Amino acid sequence: MGTSKSFSDVKHSMVPNWGTLSSSLTSNCDSSVLPGQKLQNIMGHFVSALGGASIGGRGGSKAGGRSSIRTAKKIGGVFSKFVSSGNNIRETLESTGLTDIDNKTVSDVINHLIEYCSASSTSIDDNAAKEATRLLLEELMGQAESIDEVQTLLHETFTTNTLEDVIVKYFGYYINELLSKWFYENLIKNKSETECNNLFSQIKNFIVERVDDMHKRNPLQNIDWSSDEADRLVKNIQQDVLTVFE
Repeated sequence: MGTSKSFSDVKHSMVPNWGTLSSSLTSNCDSSVLPGQKLQNIMGHFVSALGGASIGGRGGSKAGGRSSIRTAKKIGGVFSKFVSSGNNIRETLESTGLTDIDNKTVSDVINHLIEYCSASSTSIDDNAAKEATRLLLEELMGQAESIDEVQTLLHETFTTNTLEDVIVKYFGYYINELLSKWFYENLIKNKSETECNNLFSQIKNFIVERVDDMHKRNPLQNIDWSSDEADRLVKNIQQDVLTVFE
């Protein structure tokens, strides 16, 4: 599956309720197709390990949920600028500090935005937030072959989706990455790569499906993305995403 840099020195004992989640992952790591209830149970243990949706979602857990809030606010700011500029990708990219835009490839743009939106990767949480950013941006822009095509793809995205839809998708990617980065490396010491990939692939698909179906209740139009209100709304969204699995 390919996950994090080595974090094998991190002690899982630092996280309350980690043992239950670890046991659940280990016992379900095989070649079988897991029923939805077992996947829900795994994710329920994950949310419990974060201290519950209300604590983990609002950045109160030491296991994760902080870097994702910071990153989601940066992502929100970028795409809010895109929409408010009349879908002008060049103006949007200039606002993030990217120069000489017409000589940049789509990969250059994606890599620039990943760095712009992400904090330095000094923890599992940072790495999960950054990898989720990469997955989101590659989904939204990765099929483009030029800056103009990026603009077209994003225009299509925000014609049929709200900014909240995109932030929700980001948090779905993030919680999958956080779970994977905490456990994949240790699990593969005792299970085969095929078994581990099978388990985490099913978890990822389950998360994506459940998050796609969740009710959206946080309109993000016309907010200042550096404000306390933006912070509150982004925390609301992460909490709502975690509540789906609680």
